[in-house]
Amino acid sequence: MSVDPLSPKRNLLSLVTKAACFVLLSCGLATAADTALYLLKPDSDFQRGCFAPCMCPVMITAPVNGTFFLTSTGSDGLYNTYAVTDVRWSYTNSGAVTSITGSGTYKVGGEFALQQELSLELQMDGGSKEHFDSGLVSDTAAFPDISVSISTNGQYCFDTVFYVNASPTPVPQLNIGLTSTNTVVLTWAVTPCRFVLLESFDMTIAIWNSVTNAPTVVGQQNQVILPRASGVKCYRLQPEGS
Repeated sequence: MSVDPLSPKRNLLSLVTKAACFVLLSCGLATAADTALYLLKPDSDFQRGCFAPCMCPVMITAPVNGTFFLTSTGSDGLYNTYAVTDVRWSYTNSGAVTSITGSGTYKVGGEFALQQELSLELQMDGGSKEHFDSGLVSDTAAFPDISVSISTNGQYCFDTVFYVNASPTPVPQLNIGLTSTNTVVLTWAVTPCRFVLLESFDMTIAIWNSVTNAPTVVGQQNQVILPRASGVKCYRLQPEGS
């Protein structure tokens, strides 16, 4: 089976993912150069319970996994500032999965020593928003890595805390081609962060649906083969769990 990549390329509006579209024999890709996808490392965790000086125990401790996007918003003279968007985390406690979504800000810099502050508005399972903040603390990881704890009460007595240890992770390019059997082949690189393939018939209304065909791994590439449809059809990748 031979595969012919679609061409020519043209720009499409896509802030956080790379997309491919085709109308007969055209396709498009786009990225936001100042936006990075971050992946939580395995030692990121969630804690809820008592912290010093209170004496009751921490009642819940669980690993947290997921992603978020970090976009540069400039500098205030001392600190480089960033928008944190599309927070998609989860943790499992006693078999129950809790989903965390939200957004916020991050800054790093300082006049004499590197400091950082992560401030997020988070929702658990779609509940009320809660404000989590690290305060202005030492930057213990060399940016662009981020290592910081955020909490609702400054880790004082009863509190809820996330330890966020995250690094940028590659966003793979989505490639599209036609085969000699008139099917469409979509491929993207295998990366530490898992991605799902979405499709849309109309980007103007921003409705994207998951492609139900599971990818197969060929070499170091994920591959999905679909029947060729008439008209316009667009595809993009999204971090798993988003």
